[in-house]
Amino acid sequence: MQRQTNLDAIRTIVKDRSAWGDLLREERRFIEFMERCGALLDYVDKLKADFDDLSLVHEAILEHATSIENEMERYNREIGEDLAVAQRVQRALLPDAGHSFHSSFEVAIHHRQLAEVGGDYYDFFSFPDGRYAVGVYDISGHGVSSALIMAFLKSQFAHATKELRDPGAIVDWVNRSAYSFLREVRRYSTVNFVVFTQSFLRYVSGGGYGLLVRRGAPRYFNRVSNFIGLRQKPFQEFELPFEAQDVLALYTDGMFEAQGPSGESYSVQRLNDIVVKHCEEPVQTILDRCIEDYTRFRVADTDDITLIILRRCA
Repeated sequence: MQRQTNLDAIRTIVKDRSAWGDLLREERRFIEFMERCGALLDYVDKLKADFDDLSLVHEAILEHATSIENEMERYNREIGEDLAVAQRVQRALLPDAGHSFHSSFEVAIHHRQLAEVGGDYYDFFSFPDGRYAVGVYDISGHGVSSALIMAFLKSQFAHATKELRDPGAIVDWVNRSAYSFLREVRRYSTVNFVVFTQSFLRYVSGGGYGLLVRRGAPRYFNRVSNFIGLRQKPFQEFELPFEAQDVLALYTDGMFEAQGPSGESYSVQRLNDIVVKHCEEPVQTILDRCIEDYTRFRVADTDDITLIILRRCA
């Protein structure tokens, strides 16, 4: 307030030329005026010093910010390189369907993670007695943590299928083996595990989706089983006839979470209808029809996606 009073007094005298003579004739007023001017000059000098100090601080902040930015760029580059390696590793963990099923099944697969790595995965198994199995899983969450859990569960299923033969027993063993760990990290996994016999398929479905098309008629998987890692209780096993030319579709829920321009969600029924409609076509064509319809419908992908179409050849 005092600085403002001094400034106002000086401004008044400077703007009023008639006041200059009065000021010069009255020594007391002149001395007071000069004191006000001195106080104002001291304040200006202080402002200049403060400004110089602020300039130094500003330069230090800019230098520090540049250092942080460079460090973040280096960190992001390293993270990007690590994620690229993780992506290649995860892709390498996915099986070659042609090698596993060769003459017994036609197989078409669409598998896409929302980020570089994710929690959707699938696997194929062969048993010593000549039977085959397929598993489709969806780990809760996204990103690196889900990808690591995927690798963990893959190893558990690989071990279980060497020791056991029935889908219910296999999934139950994996659940009991992984339960404590999954509870600790607060993750779980949906499961569709299917074992093919000569004329049937036997399956466990907990949270996954399955559709069998036999002679043009759809049969839907019973999804009453629990998820892996949620609770310790036996998994229910079911059986469906599955012979030559029958079509099986297995998929996670990634497609159904996406929305169209009006906010409506892509539905399970819509996907099933496409599979049934084109069931006489090659499996790759069926899969392409599904993905084309989904791509036209959705505004953006919102989750990992896995869709597998199989036809029994013999």
